[in-house]
Formats: sequence, structure tokens, C-alpha cells
Amino acid sequence: MDQENEHEHGHGGGHGHGGRHEHPSAPKSFSAAFATGILLNLGLVVVEIVYGVASHSMTLVADAVHNLGDVLGLGMSWAAAAVALAKPPTAGLMAFAGPQS
Repeated sequence: MDQENEHEHGHGGGHGHGGRHEHPSAPKSFSAAFATGILLNLGLVVVEIVYGVASHSMTLVADAVHNLGDVLGLGMSWAAAAVALAKPPTAGLMAFAGPQS
């Protein structure tokens, strides 16, 4: 063992280790996850509609419509995430200028 690690490793006691203590964080963008989710669900919608119509199964067609709603929800979530990550405008919009006298 090297000398740096021979002491007890408690986090109380008011001493530092000199190193950085980091935790993994979320990615900067979830675009790949949203795109993957949308594409997989759209593929499922197409397959369910084709086989639902071919087999006269309203259950498959109804599930396809339900999954299409999931795709729309994912699309709206992706748009909201993009807006949340966007930088605010610097100037020129009245909405951000405050009340005018």
C-alpha cells in the first residue's frame, strides 16, 4: 500500500484527500435516446397495423394507435427537452424586455 492510502477512509474528520470526487452525470442531450425510442415505436406501429389488418385483429390495430400516441408523446418530450437546453435570446424580443412605459 502506498502512504497516501494507509489512513482510515472516513468522510468525517475535516480532512481532504486532494483528489476530485465526482459522480457520473446525465448526458448533455438525450436526442439519441428520443430518436431511438421514436423509431422503434414507429416500427412497432407499422408492424402491428400490417399484421392487424391482415389478420382482421382490432386488438393489434388498437395497440398500434396507442403506440402512435406514445410516439407523439416522445416527440413532444424531445421538443421540450430541446427548448429547455436552448440558450435564451440575448435581445430583441419584447417578451423578455419587460414592461414598456
